Amino acid sequence: MHNITRHICLISLLLGSGNGLLPVQAEMLSQESTQQEAQESETEQSGNATASPTTIYKVVGKDGSVTYTDKPQQNAEPLAFDITTQNVVTAAKVTSPPPAKPAAPKPNYSVVIKSPAPEATIRNNLGEFTISAAQPGAPKAPIYRLIFDDAPLASNSSGVFKLTGIHRGAHTYKVELTNNTGKTLASSPLQTLYLHQASALINN
Repeated sequence: MHNITRHICLISLLLGSGNGLLPVQAEMLSQESTQQEAQESETEQSGNATASPTTIYKVVGKDGSVTYTDKPQQNAEPLAFDITTQNVVTAAKVTSPPPAKPAAPKPNYSVVIKSPAPEATIRNNLGEFTISAAQPGAPKAPIYRLIFDDAPLASNSSGVFKLTGIHRGAHTYKVELTNNTGKTLASSPLQTLYLHQASALINN
């Protein structure tokens, strides 16, 4: 309605230019009318874009398959969606992994030789003497193993080793702790003993 009124006024000015009206007035009115029309056109388009919904059609095929399209088809079911609708996906909560369990401390096995003392001198013509070992703390290993002169000599669960027939001279020894498969769990320090025997050439 406003546009029609402006056009009538514009035509009146143009017709009246012969009666002394200035053409400049008509031109200004024409420019104002054009600008007003452009603004109203933009407002209408903006309102239509905001309010117009997007129509999607759901088509169910003979085989039961479902297809969605924006083109109308026969036996299609229209689905109206607001264009302002946004697809919001809730992110899955990421749970922190449980803290790693601390590694169990390794058993601290230990063994000491109770007798003889280091650098002990033993006098026995038959070469008999006893080596005794013990475990001062926990846990306890099941097996003691005697290493005599750099070679395994005997194993038992008591830690007491009675030796016989040992030749005179210096001998090295240590006691190890082992499990049932023979794995060494701990070892005593290496010690030395000196075995003395009376000579057969000396009269008793």
